[in-house]
Amino acid sequence: MDLPVNVSAADKVKPQKFDYLLILDLEGKVEILEFPVMMIDAQSMEFIDSFHRFVRPTAMNEQRLREYIEGKYGKFGVDRGNWDLKTKVPEQCKVSKIKLPTYFMEWINVKDIYLNFYRRRATGMMTMMRELQMPIVGSHHLGIDDSKNIARVVQRMLAEGAVMQITAKRQSSTGDVNFLFKDRIR
Repeated sequence: MDLPVNVSAADKVKPQKFDYLLILDLEGKVEILEFPVMMIDAQSMEFIDSFHRFVRPTAMNEQRLREYIEGKYGKFGVDRGNWDLKTKVPEQCKVSKIKLPTYFMEWINVKDIYLNFYRRRATGMMTMMRELQMPIVGSHHLGIDDSKNIARVVQRMLAEGAVMQITAKRQSSTGDVNFLFKDRIR
């Protein structure tokens, strides 16, 4: 698999704090059903590797089935900008009876970086791609394709001079989340 880098704006590239960026876009309404990850080199912007698994739900009882039917993200009011790592991963760890891994204690929300870099609000991948005039690859809401498209957006932002930085940190595995950007997607 290849995510070609557009080097036309490469003269704007800024040094990054990270060597690699892992881009994920989880799919699942009640439980995580798809876990796709794209890895790109933060300096060269090149695709390095990917990971993709469909996940068998473990706790799909009658109540959880009703929650699933209510809507993809459950009740209204969920912080959609950080849903994957703020909300869904800790919930899935609880359902799966595993401790939240430490590498899920901080993350970069691409939408927050996009807002602060371009000074334009983007509610999701499709908005970012439309504004950047980038064609979508694959099928929207298929996690691996969405992750590829988000990785392409990140590559473009890096090429245009964006600096990737942590946008949120969790205090403890059950604690509150501190959002580090004043201007962020809510």
